Amino acid sequence: MVKVFILLGGLIGLDGYAVSPGILMLAHRLDAFGDVTRHNWTAQREVTHSVAQLDPNDKVVLIGYSGGGFAITQIADELNGNPPRKIDLLIAYDPSPTWSMASLGKNVAKAICYCNTSPLMLGLGGAQLRGQSVETVPISEQHLAVQFDESLHKRTIAEIEKLAKSETGKSEVGKSERGIKR
Repeated sequence: MVKVFILLGGLIGLDGYAVSPGILMLAHRLDAFGDVTRHNWTAQREVTHSVAQLDPNDKVVLIGYSGGGFAITQIADELNGNPPRKIDLLIAYDPSPTWSMASLGKNVAKAICYCNTSPLMLGLGGAQLRGQSVETVPISEQHLAVQFDESLHKRTIAEIEKLAKSETGKSEVGKSERGIKR
């Protein structure tokens, strides 16, 4: 099963639901692909614990906008322990602040950073993901507008759809193999 954890933006944590309506709309669209949970960026410990408790066969997706973007790097870093918990996909929407970003470890299979080259909002946004499996998608738009960018949403949905299909394909292969063995 695909498990999607979305960490919202915000300045003080509790404001995430008020300042992240575009990401909440994306979350609603992602509900079709699996279990999607929404969290303020300050819920790092709770999300880390939830991911660590999942079945190892579950596909894990972390999505973060603004402060949620740096928070998902911290979560991935915490889960890179012994044994590491695989993060199948990590997507950061214009993460910030730049000084709080953790480098991604080998436990992150694929990461995408929608990185703002001109965030235009008091230093918010513009941080880059660091790690071996990072694809940076340069964007240039106002930080608050990033969360509403339909082209980014379509890309995110397509990536999660690929994960969901790979999960379904494995289930179908497993079913047919079990049928043959009988």
